[in-house]
Amino acid sequence: MSTLQGVPELIEPALHEGSHPNPAKLVLCVDLDGTLIKTDLFLESILVLLKQRPWAIFLILWWGLRGRSFLKRRLATAAPLAAEKLPYRQEVLEFVRAERESGRPTLLVTAADQTMAEAIASHLGQFDGVYGSDVAVNLKGSAKAGFLAGMLGKGNFDYIGDSYADLPVWSMARQAYVVGNSRMARRVARSTPVAQLFEVSQPSFSTWLRSVRLLHWTKNLLVLLPVLLAHTFTWPAWRDSLLGFALFGCCASGLYILNDLLDLHSDRQHPAKSKRPFAAGEFPLWVGLLESTVLVGCSLIVSAFVDLRFAAALLGYAVVTVAYSWKLKRLPLLDVFVLSSFYTIRIWAGALISGIPVSDWLMAFSLFFFLSLAMAKRHSELQRASKLVEEGNSGRGYVMKDRDLLAMFGTASSFAAVVILCLYARSPVVNSLYGSSTELLWLCPLVLYWLTRVWLLAGRGELDHDPVLFAVRDRTSWVLGALALAVLTIGGFHTR
Repeated sequence: MSTLQGVPELIEPALHEGSHPNPAKLVLCVDLDGTLIKTDLFLESILVLLKQRPWAIFLILWWGLRGRSFLKRRLATAAPLAAEKLPYRQEVLEFVRAERESGRPTLLVTAADQTMAEAIASHLGQFDGVYGSDVAVNLKGSAKAGFLAGMLGKGNFDYIGDSYADLPVWSMARQAYVVGNSRMARRVARSTPVAQLFEVSQPSFSTWLRSVRLLHWTKNLLVLLPVLLAHTFTWPAWRDSLLGFALFGCCASGLYILNDLLDLHSDRQHPAKSKRPFAAGEFPLWVGLLESTVLVGCSLIVSAFVDLRFAAALLGYAVVTVAYSWKLKRLPLLDVFVLSSFYTIRIWAGALISGIPVSDWLMAFSLFFFLSLAMAKRHSELQRASKLVEEGNSGRGYVMKDRDLLAMFGTASSFAAVVILCLYARSPVVNSLYGSSTELLWLCPLVLYWLTRVWLLAGRGELDHDPVLFAVRDRTSWVLGALALAVLTIGGFHTR
């Protein structure tokens, strides 16, 4: 292993089996992925590279044909990770720090690439040696066990690990430190005494709900808007619309997960987004990849059997969302137009699956209404992450000077939406649905008040980064929504 560092002189007395070193000074070997950090560097590197260059999937496949170690080295070179932003397991890190301060030699021994391991060890400053995979050897499982036994001697080191792949290593160690659950500890104890268990609980149901962003399903209620505004109360129309709501929700959740996986690096630099399950290391990356694939794939397949036009709309939404996650979100102005289109697509998809056409009035109103909210979202992000924006690390294409322009564009779009609503209320088509336009005109001040309030709070820095989620939690928004529903209901009764 020519890429591995030489053994530090500090641990020379513990190198040879039978030398009987002082147990208090016995070498402590520490694993990296899943043990010292809560994530998988291999998968993270792939995601970072794909975020930068989507076509690199073909390079990854080609490198993989030359072996896992070769692939790791190429990934480490092409997509280096920021060691200071990784989600460290603090209880393990504190234990390693305490052991080293007591005079015990510590080694970082990992299947991750040597260059990545060195960067992390350099950042932490808690290791006397670093040993990782090189282009020839994947330092994992039996290979790691043989390496440590040959270098230190069987029983002359303790080992901290987290997975079943570490069982051969633990079998060569004097004592085992297990990062996991009691079941894993009992399995390890069959061959090696377990000195300490760093308990890691399985992700909770609430964590899973946060990963699929269940609260964002409120946006998918727009799928029901065509059947609701058309005053259609037949079971087939509502059945199809509710099915469309569920399919759109599953697809959107899968795409949210994909977006979070691609945004790991930028999310960890954000004060709020760093707490997302994948960025914080609360959920395994491979589970996220599996969930995203299943949710998006199944929703598209089922929708194809339900209605091909709806399936085409859902597929279009998925394609645009992926393009947004990869590139479009970093293109100023274009990003907010794309973001607002996601809401309009939901309305259009609802019309397709219910068979109820939507008017040009509704589509035009939704365009300006949601464009205003998209700009409010960006304005709020600039307010809350001003330091990151100044450093150029916001993950978006905006600078602080754009904040006033976004406010101007957004408020103008708000008034445009209300003007369209006023014109619609006075149009002949209203008479067939509401009998009179008088009641419908009362919607205009309600909508205008809500939009101007959103922008007032955005200017004060008090708006949640997502205005739609803000509305779900905001009491005033609920009151205005109830008043708007009352206006529509009263207007609808006049047609009877």
